[in-house]
Amino acid sequence: MNKKWVKIGIWSVLAIVVVGGLWYAFKPKQQINYVTDDVRRTNLEQSVNATGEIAAGQLVDVGAQASGQIKKLYVKLGQQVKKGDLIADIDSTTQLNTLNTNKAKLDTYKAQLVSGQVALQMKQRAFDREKALMAQDATSKAELDTAHDDLASAKANVAELKSQIKQTQIAINTAEADLGYTRITAPMDGTVVAIPVEEGQTVNANQSTPTIVQLADLSKMLNKMQIAEGDMGKVQAGLPLTFTTLANPNNPRRAKLDAVDPGLTTMSQGSYSTSTDTTSSAIYYYARSLVPNEDGKLHIGMTTQNSIIIKTADNVLTVSNQPLNGNEAKKRFRYWATTSKPQKWLSKPASPMACAQKSNLG
Repeated sequence: MNKKWVKIGIWSVLAIVVVGGLWYAFKPKQQINYVTDDVRRTNLEQSVNATGEIAAGQLVDVGAQASGQIKKLYVKLGQQVKKGDLIADIDSTTQLNTLNTNKAKLDTYKAQLVSGQVALQMKQRAFDREKALMAQDATSKAELDTAHDDLASAKANVAELKSQIKQTQIAINTAEADLGYTRITAPMDGTVVAIPVEEGQTVNANQSTPTIVQLADLSKMLNKMQIAEGDMGKVQAGLPLTFTTLANPNNPRRAKLDAVDPGLTTMSQGSYSTSTDTTSSAIYYYARSLVPNEDGKLHIGMTTQNSIIIKTADNVLTVSNQPLNGNEAKKRFRYWATTSKPQKWLSKPASPMACAQKSNLG
């Protein structure tokens, strides 16, 4: 029985030795796999991304200074108009009656002025006659004083009539202006983008100025971008930018940054308060760019995705971050890129990254 167990033990040991020897003989050899990448020259950009909105370069609310019923609208949405073109007519009955009433008053005052001037001449002659008689002691002092008072009264009456004529003329000018306000005309060349009223509607200019139409100059559009507080130190007027819209994501447009608002967006919108609570919302600033719209594909309210170019480096050597393992490898690449001209860069394996190593931008 003991000999049997001894044989089993010997054969087990031999089997383990044979298996171990076979594994050692045929195991795969360890080797280092190097990652390579082509070094190429390219142009690099550092940019700030921002979301924006398209607005009209110039937008005007055409209002009514006269009250009354809208009798006729001469325009429709999307129509192109020129400065001075007729947009709407408001019922002018009240304004016309006021004008005619003042004109009638003016005629009355002019007739009274003629009568007053005739009376003034009569009083002047009577006073001169009494004055001459007084010099010859042919009249009394009372008669002379009465003639003098009548003359002064006639002069005052003429002066009053002349003043009333001036006041009435001013009233006529005002009435003519009010009558003109019943004909709404375009203050600029542009496109009708909104008509918030309808024919037959009554507007009341005494309570608030009603908007008849909105006119916009769509030849140039305003791209208003929201710049995050952390990027404000990098952004300034004059920087180039590219942007796309959701309607044309594959058609980037180039423009230039015209201005950056000095205050945050709520201040630019006129709703800023001096509250010290800064935890309620993020802080943004408006950057503005006027963009030509020759093709007419930019519309009011479109959302834009903007890339404001901060720095550029042209024709620099670049390699992807994948072969660069750690800061030491990046330092060796910078030295190698400026002192030699090899075709490939070799490094030990590293975690893959999609961005390029910006050698000149750091």
